[in-house]
Amino acid sequence: MTEQRGSSVSAVRLGRRLRMSRRRLGLTQDAVSGRTGLSKSFLSQLESGRANPTLESLHRLAEAVETPLSVLLGGPAGGTAPRTPAALSTTYRPARDSREWGAGEGRTYPLTSPGARRFETVLAEGTPAHHAFATSHPGEELCHVLGGRLRAEIGDERFALAAGDTLHYDSGLPHRLVALMPGTRFLLQVAGPPAA
Repeated sequence: MTEQRGSSVSAVRLGRRLRMSRRRLGLTQDAVSGRTGLSKSFLSQLESGRANPTLESLHRLAEAVETPLSVLLGGPAGGTAPRTPAALSTTYRPARDSREWGAGEGRTYPLTSPGARRFETVLAEGTPAHHAFATSHPGEELCHVLGGRLRAEIGDERFALAAGDTLHYDSGLPHRLVALMPGTRFLLQVAGPPAA
């Protein structure tokens, strides 16, 4: 596997989001290296925006830091995110133990198959690392609150969501989801743009 070296706005953005997601989970670069098989030195270069991973490496990184690939790659509206050519596989994911997350903390659990092409679905608890800051990416998202309360910031609009509420929006708009109380859980479905 060959990784390309270089620096670009998208590489810097990827590096920043990778670092934030890793830190939110309390993972070291060594731990991510162990989860992905990528070297610590390469991860360091990725986080500083000085390297570009292959698609295979991106999928492994997204799984390792429990962040949807489309969000990890998120960019300004109108940008394009790589799509994987891999075939869809049947994936079983066992139930996770629930826990309450402190203010500003949280995590996501992927529910769809790694490399899902048309959409990804995650179970989010608290405020996941990739929504601790406003993000945007091509496509759309659907958020359904299972429990607790959530503040959604979509473009210039603000929404207060409670259990049972659903919000569907253009993910090309800057958006941010913040848990307002312990025990907040929501499903987030991320759909990419139609395949060309």
